[in-house]
Amino acid sequence: MIILSDVVKQYKNKYALRGINLHIRPGEFVFLVGSSGAGKSTLMKMLYLEEKPTRGDVFVAGINIGNLSANKIPSLRRCMGIVFQDYKLLQNHTVYDNIAYVIRTMGISSREIESRVMGALKVVGLEDKYRSKPCELSGGEQQRVAIARAIVNGPPLLIADEPTGNLDPKNSLEVMQILEQVNQRGITILVSTHDHAMVNYFRKRVITLDHGQVLNDVQAGTYD
Repeated sequence: MIILSDVVKQYKNKYALRGINLHIRPGEFVFLVGSSGAGKSTLMKMLYLEEKPTRGDVFVAGINIGNLSANKIPSLRRCMGIVFQDYKLLQNHTVYDNIAYVIRTMGISSREIESRVMGALKVVGLEDKYRSKPCELSGGEQQRVAIARAIVNGPPLLIADEPTGNLDPKNSLEVMQILEQVNQRGITILVSTHDHAMVNYFRKRVITLDHGQVLNDVQAGTYD
């Protein structure tokens, strides 16, 4: 699903990533951890082409995405779900519309859109909130809406960048449990996080970055 081969990212005289080699297989659930400045955000941004490697190759679903032209980037991003720490919801739109806008350009019927949106909301347990606006929801609920938006088009890959960074422990656990349920549907999950407790609780594959390099890569690992 994801392959990074000798990936280097350099900003002038500073290296954000140095010779990264990774292989994340379809259906895996992987935590990406490390201290601030370790290179986690740079690596995540590279996967959805907000950043490009200075050297090396980045493959997603068999496509060398570093070679994609600008007009093909939106198509790439439609093939993955992306969840951010700050939710990035449209504040003046309902929960339903926040999720539906992702698939309204796909040429499917209104009935199919409704079926997919309500199905995604059922996965995250928010079917009764479809008419609400983000300001009427708690932080945990907003993040669950963001997950519903990320999965509504059935992507094979979901990338979550610090998804529990703004949440208390209870909501963090609920969000991670939803991501685990999504993973059980066959979707590959990559989560960048500083949340020691969640990483230690779920015991998934843990990749640790340090100064732009892979320090550890452990199956059923912990943050430490």
